[in-house]
Amino acid sequence: MKNPTTYPVSVAVVLPLLLVAQLGSAQITTPVMELVKAENIEAREMQDGRVTQRISAATVGLIKVEWPAGTSTTAHNHANELVLHVLEGRLRAYSSGEEFVAEAGDVIVIPAWVDHRYEALEDSVTVEAAGPP
Repeated sequence: MKNPTTYPVSVAVVLPLLLVAQLGSAQITTPVMELVKAENIEAREMQDGRVTQRISAATVGLIKVEWPAGTSTTAHNHANELVLHVLEGRLRAYSSGEEFVAEAGDVIVIPAWVDHRYEALEDSVTVEAAGPP
């Protein structure tokens, strides 16, 4: 019997082929663009009064948040970075001992694991691009 390491075709080549053969008729799909109507995205009222709508794709999510004036979040962080775009109103953002006011049109970029919190200075609407839920 030959030593298995001397066969001309290596296990590294044969094993993936065997695995593909085992799939048999497994369906392979092609990614396609999808339209999701805003009225079909579930609105969730948070305990602090915010109303959120989230849609998630494979690697990114988009979250619309309606902030009643005076609403605030507790300090928190995320495993993924977050980009927040203020569409309407004004928010005060706090992080690392600093604070600033973001107004309509402004964008806040928060790296992963950085503690932050917000306070709505007036009725506001934001859209956040975030990692998976």
